[in-house]
Amino acid sequence: MTYIRRSTGVGGAGLRCGARRTVLSVAVAIGAVTAVAACSTDDLLEVETPANVPVGMIDDPANAGLMVSSAVADFECALGGMIAVEGIISDELADAQLGAAAWPYDRRDANTQTNGSYGTNACTNNQTPGIYNPLSTARWSTDHAITNLTTWTDAQVPNRQALIARAATYAGFSYSLMGMSFCSAAFDLGPEVQQQAIFQLAEERFTQAIAAAQAAGAGSVNLLNASYVGRARVRLFLGNKAGAIADATLVPSGFVLNAANDASDNRLMNRIFQITQQNGFYTVEALSRNLTTETGQVDPRSTTKSTTTRPADARSTIWVADKYPAQGSPTPIASYKEARLILAEAQGGAQAVATINALRAAAGVQPYTGATDAASIQNLIIDERRRVLFLEGFRNYDMQRFNLPFNPAVGAPFPQKGGTYGNTRCLPLPDVERFNNPNIT
Repeated sequence: MTYIRRSTGVGGAGLRCGARRTVLSVAVAIGAVTAVAACSTDDLLEVETPANVPVGMIDDPANAGLMVSSAVADFECALGGMIAVEGIISDELADAQLGAAAWPYDRRDANTQTNGSYGTNACTNNQTPGIYNPLSTARWSTDHAITNLTTWTDAQVPNRQALIARAATYAGFSYSLMGMSFCSAAFDLGPEVQQQAIFQLAEERFTQAIAAAQAAGAGSVNLLNASYVGRARVRLFLGNKAGAIADATLVPSGFVLNAANDASDNRLMNRIFQITQQNGFYTVEALSRNLTTETGQVDPRSTTKSTTTRPADARSTIWVADKYPAQGSPTPIASYKEARLILAEAQGGAQAVATINALRAAAGVQPYTGATDAASIQNLIIDERRRVLFLEGFRNYDMQRFNLPFNPAVGAPFPQKGGTYGNTRCLPLPDVERFNNPNIT
């Protein structure tokens, strides 16, 4: 029997024999059953755990809500891993470990490590977070939910349009994060798909989510606003500035859709807090601490502080982001602030400055006082995105699309750990996909 993780479950596709003995020994402790000393592979098919449910359950319309909640939980865990990996590569974070597994992230030579951790590790791996596998799982889970929900009827599934809106919203974000992170990807054993085509798939899902949320009514207004932000994001990335402006303008002030992080389980924890302040595996990179505006004012939206957390390498000082002060701190998925930055970038000129100054005023930041030629305003937008969207997963793709210079430069020595800095801007298709997908050569 095939299993999926439940929305509140702990990772793992199945149980090892030792795990089954653990389950049985707990039962012995309460007098329920007698433990056995060994198990066969046939036994694995009979084991059910609180962390997993049979995949057939989500193909039953009676469990439509569970199906969508499970897909959302897959996305939220994947989001944390993605923010961590992209943050390390783009020097928002720095490695603070003795082990070398994550050095390709920090050294920016992950594009030479296609058999490495980013292709196979889970989103719950705090030392070397995974990204391709978790995002692929979230993408499949949300698309599978959409397929089921569009096949079932309103009679079978109450609030079906609201569930479609939720599944399609998170499918759109799954595709958009894959496009921001990877040079290419593949879906459902299909051919290799390049970044721009991935963003087009995201736009399709957001458009579907918007239609479903509008049909569902007031109860889906947050999903509607989130999908406007998501579609504005990918439309901007696709060069459709008019479409990005149209969507971003519709997002109301103060809106934010957060990942529902929780301290009760590793899959639900705020991943950035976990790998920095809790574990001491990573620290905020020196060049990303307490970022300032053009006048030297420290921007409160990206402040950091040093901690007494013991680093894994027994040498680094662990700096953490003030925006994530606890294991349960919410992680933004889409927000009014992002929508306004999209609007500023798409409009440019004096409108961009006015939009950014309004965001600054709300945060207690002094207005922009620099030059107003096109190049200067673009630099303003880039820097503003760096501070406002700090550790939200955007910096590495911004470095790619704006062709920003690397710091440290390509070829510079990777300090105290060996090797030199590389030029990774997007992650290549990992070997786990290339070698197992018959439609990729």
